[in-house]
Amino acid sequence: MKQERLKVLLYLKKSSLDKSGKAPIMGRITIERSMTQFSLKLSCTPSLWNPRESRLDGKSREAVEVNQKIEKLLLGVHSVFDSLVARKKPLDAEAVKNLYQGSMGAQITLLALLGSHIEELRARVGIDVAPTTLGGYVYTHRSLGKFIKKKFKTKDIAFG
Repeated sequence: MKQERLKVLLYLKKSSLDKSGKAPIMGRITIERSMTQFSLKLSCTPSLWNPRESRLDGKSREAVEVNQKIEKLLLGVHSVFDSLVARKKPLDAEAVKNLYQGSMGAQITLLALLGSHIEELRARVGIDVAPTTLGGYVYTHRSLGKFIKKKFKTKDIAFG
């Protein structure tokens, strides 16, 4: 079995400082050839950031608090990755990010909802649903999937 490698890089987005002069901390998850970026929803003073360690330098209150949050985030990302490897699920960086952030697991997605509706219709073909109706729904599902991939550059769209 092929061994998957997870890399998490943390960096400052110095181009977008807020009013107090703090820069947001961003993350990049890389697994083999797939890569995704996300915001940690943390910010720090750029002079405290150590890019080599991906942490804040010093013992100030800000440095200690942000470093603890970074450690907790990295632990969570690695545990999500390990659980996906243990379940032998298909791995890519987007799946790890979505499962960690809870954005796709808890929410219902458009294509998933349409797919479950198609399965319900498939059970009723010949009773009160015509076979051509089912074909129309399948075509719509396929076309909508292509549109979402082209327009939004993602596999599915979550409601809300």
